[in-house]
Amino acid sequence: MNLQIEKEFKNLLTKEEYEQLLLDFQLEESEAIHQTNTYYDTKNKLLQSLNMGLRVRVYESYGEQTLKVPIQENEQLEVTDSLTLDEANQLINEGKIKFESHIASKLLEENVPVESLEPVGQLSTVRHSFPGEGGVYFLDKSYYQDQKDYELEFETDDLEKGLLLFEKFLEKHHIKKRKTTQKIERALQYPNS
Repeated sequence: MNLQIEKEFKNLLTKEEYEQLLLDFQLEESEAIHQTNTYYDTKNKLLQSLNMGLRVRVYESYGEQTLKVPIQENEQLEVTDSLTLDEANQLINEGKIKFESHIASKLLEENVPVESLEPVGQLSTVRHSFPGEGGVYFLDKSYYQDQKDYELEFETDDLEKGLLLFEKFLEKHHIKKRKTTQKIERALQYPNS
């Protein structure tokens, strides 16, 4: 199990802004990380009502399940259980999460009936990362249902300083500041048809 306090800022990008950042930071498609998230909730959207997010993420050679629990704006507790690639794919195929896990225990503490969880959406991302002053940037191109979007994330250790650095970065690269929701929220706006 991995416990982490995630402090991050996000901004949706236009395709042109995304492509310009790829050029500016010399990011190669061949170096990108490919990941697919399958999101879970109960039929009555209990996790959504608690502002929590649960996913099983599949990378090229392994998987993980992660629960995000809000602490305050731009800050959340991330609980992650490692999975083998076979475990992750089996959970997704069966529409379940791993019951013998730290995440299942945490959900039970929050009175979430683990057996009632089911897949509610899926999103795939091509992700580039690069270091920046005060943290790490992630440049994402995401696909879900028939949608595609582009996003810049900035993870930092200091929310106050991080916000200033992120805003300075956006201004320097002539990127308009846009209200940006979590990936799970965007994926669930467009239910499977």
